[in-house]
Amino acid sequence: MYRLFLALRYLRSRLVNLISVGGVMAGVAVLIVVVSIMDGFQERVRSTVRGSLSHIILTPTTSAADLPPFEQLDSLLRAQPHIEASSPQSNLPVFYEFETERVSAVGHDGMAWHQMEMIGVDWEKEAGVSELPNYILASYDAENPFWHPLVSQREKDTVLVSRTFAQNYLIGQYDRDGNLINRYGALKDENNVPLKGRELLEGCKRLIGTELRIWWGAVRRSDGGDRDIKTNSKNLIISGVYDALDAVDDNRRLYCSLPQLTRMGGFEHSYLQAKVRLDDYEHAKGVQKSLANLLEGRFFVETWEDKKRMFLQAVDSEKVLLIVVLSFIILLAGFVILATLTLTVVEKTRDIGIVAALGATKRGILSIFVWNGLLIGILGAILGLGLGYWFTENVDNVRAAIKSVTGRDVFPPNLYHFETIPTIWDWPSVISIMIGAVIVAFVAGLLPALRAARLDPVAALRHE
Repeated sequence: MYRLFLALRYLRSRLVNLISVGGVMAGVAVLIVVVSIMDGFQERVRSTVRGSLSHIILTPTTSAADLPPFEQLDSLLRAQPHIEASSPQSNLPVFYEFETERVSAVGHDGMAWHQMEMIGVDWEKEAGVSELPNYILASYDAENPFWHPLVSQREKDTVLVSRTFAQNYLIGQYDRDGNLINRYGALKDENNVPLKGRELLEGCKRLIGTELRIWWGAVRRSDGGDRDIKTNSKNLIISGVYDALDAVDDNRRLYCSLPQLTRMGGFEHSYLQAKVRLDDYEHAKGVQKSLANLLEGRFFVETWEDKKRMFLQAVDSEKVLLIVVLSFIILLAGFVILATLTLTVVEKTRDIGIVAALGATKRGILSIFVWNGLLIGILGAILGLGLGYWFTENVDNVRAAIKSVTGRDVFPPNLYHFETIPTIWDWPSVISIMIGAVIVAFVAGLLPALRAARLDPVAALRHE
């Protein structure tokens, strides 16, 4: 009992010990906050980067003549374990002509081209394999966002545009009658600031029913066998607006019905890709291997992570690097504990001699200073847990306070595309950080404890 009593007394009697506790607390809190934010950021990024991608994507490696009908491919896929649904898809490179004042981008009469990709999907099947239906902000028909009354009235085709594309490239603010009244982006206010919240939804609704003109090239072959490109253009009715939260991809993607895209591109085949959804993504690697063997090289079989591998690896590497760098805070606290307890042993040499003379064993003296180091680590870890939890729960309030003081947003939405800082509280990670801090404190206190245990009682009593 005297061991813990003396350890607590030494802990309270020296201010530098409390500074050591503060160092451990700061290190634990910083690591907890960083890991929570990085886990939240990583999860949000994975969701955003995946976007409308399905679990597995099949891309044909053969010519169109060798492609099996999609119904046949769908039956083959559904017969495999863990596969729940599949959907066809086609892609067509297109261009949107827009007005610009940038000299380097000017094409003709102040107009320039924005290269995009139009994706044709079967909406009923698409709803079963991707998250695209959940990204619809506004549409004329909630059940089928590709439908609009003007399709039959004017024999027009429809298109889904993204919020990002509309804000960046659709020039013109609409009044109540749908007329253009200025040169700002369609989903921006009179100060050229992107709309948010209810105003954004109202702006999306005003955009539905307007026309979008796109251009594309179709390869044609002459009677002599030569090939050239025929330029086509078409006005499409905007039937819906979506936001997949990926500003880069959304800015260059349009969606339409699969039959429409097949007509526009003059394709001889009904699909260029097949998207597959699994009952659980944990089975993705196994299903990927089995499909590669089953399809005998007629399709490239990739998971959505394969498509986004480089970006995901960059986020993972950044998280590991931050944890490694910030772990030095706890290591620094360990060195402070080492120095503090070493000085304590020197100052308390005479006390150690008295305790030894009263019958304390070397093991008992050792445990006094080991307990001192452990108490610093445990107390610092507990306080760090409380501080880290508070900071994680109030991170957006802290962000607002920093912005009010410095005038600078540490997490700008236009850069990260998130309105709030995402966090995930992961208890296994938190407990691991706390245990690591206690271990560092234990090791730091072990060396001074060994020195104290080796002191000669007679020499210690004579120490001045």
